[in-house]
Amino acid sequence: MEEGSENSEVVTRFAPSPTGSLHIGGARTALFNYLWARRREGKFLLRFEDTDMARSSPEHEESILNDLRWLGIKPDGEVTRQTENQTRHRSVLDELVRLDVAYPCFCPHSSLGDSHGICHCGRIPQSEALGRAASGQTHCWRFRARCVDGIFRFTDRLRGSMEIAEPQIGDFVLARGDGSMTYLFAVVVDDHDSSVTHVIRGEEHLPNTPKQEMIYRALGWDVPEWVHIPMILDSERHKLSKRSGAISIGSYREAGWLPEAVVSYIATLSWAGAPADELKSPLELSRSFDLDSVALTSPIHDPERMRHFGRMSIASASPEEVCAKYDELFPYEPHAGEGLRRDREALVAELAPSCATIDELGNGIKLTFLVSDALLQEPHAWIAEAREFLIGLREDEWTSDEIKNSLKRFQKERGLKSRDLYHTLRVLVTGREAGAPLTLIMSCLGRERSLERMGR
Repeated sequence: MEEGSENSEVVTRFAPSPTGSLHIGGARTALFNYLWARRREGKFLLRFEDTDMARSSPEHEESILNDLRWLGIKPDGEVTRQTENQTRHRSVLDELVRLDVAYPCFCPHSSLGDSHGICHCGRIPQSEALGRAASGQTHCWRFRARCVDGIFRFTDRLRGSMEIAEPQIGDFVLARGDGSMTYLFAVVVDDHDSSVTHVIRGEEHLPNTPKQEMIYRALGWDVPEWVHIPMILDSERHKLSKRSGAISIGSYREAGWLPEAVVSYIATLSWAGAPADELKSPLELSRSFDLDSVALTSPIHDPERMRHFGRMSIASASPEEVCAKYDELFPYEPHAGEGLRRDREALVAELAPSCATIDELGNGIKLTFLVSDALLQEPHAWIAEAREFLIGLREDEWTSDEIKNSLKRFQKERGLKSRDLYHTLRVLVTGREAGAPLTLIMSCLGRERSLERMGR
């Protein structure tokens, strides 16, 4: 179907199998389908390909839905499932049988949908074959893959005209011996009935394309535009796997990544026009997305490049927003008040630039509060005096500004150098010689714990 034809609405779809978690490759496929539909003011559909009944589960469906929702990839209309359309699949199979492009296969090896192995069932006269099937003999249904000159030709938007020899296709299975339809067949019916105009998916599906287009042609249906995007590889140019960094989107979410960082990074995997140093929502990305700028070279998953987007996302989020959304970042709950809220936000602003995720920020905060075993080699006599000076601050006065003002007065009275005062107290309170501003740490740590550590 020509994308430029008037009166035609662009319809894309993401059709994951609910047999596992959503990973980077699937998320990119969903994103590109969403971007193209939004760019063309069309529809983006979500359908679960749940023909693998043994492995599909509602839990995996819910997980994928949650991940897409978190990424900001929202489908149009209701979510559908392939198994909900079984009656329609059967009626289309009957039509293919009527057209004599589908026939029953009685080979034992193909009853479960296996298309491999030598099969001569296609040579059985139609009346005899249908009679044996009607009598209850175990069988599956195959498609007669025939080409006029022995070569099947189809077009992929990114790869141009492609050819495949008829023997390489073979008579493939449409329905298994138990009556269930194969994905290969059911997806054609579902895409047609949903008016899908562009099938945007990974290049691992290329071998399925000639078979699926044959079904379209046999039924006289408009063929969607095929768009096969390149596979994402690891640093050694192997298929991305769990071992090489194929972490589920849910795991990124649980680790404290912000969705705009993950989306912006994924967009750079194959799309040459993706912003390299900007954070964008899916809707913002759609305004400039172009299928023709998708490169055919397989992209490399680069965790450090992803961290670049993560750091941008943490830096761009206001400390106020971070504190409001992630109260658990702070392990201590001393007094509650406006001053403490400001100090927490200031501490977040201090630590955020080096963090790619909320978890890293939280770990940085916890590390800031985690006192080490290091003690002063030469304790100063004035430490106890400084502690007594700060004891004068009430709980509701225990803020960075008030602590700083008190220490300044103490420093002036004792004639101490700033470096000596603050370095000594930092070692006492944190066991470290560097870090975020000490008075911020003491405020967020709380009065009781700060004074306790000063008394070590």
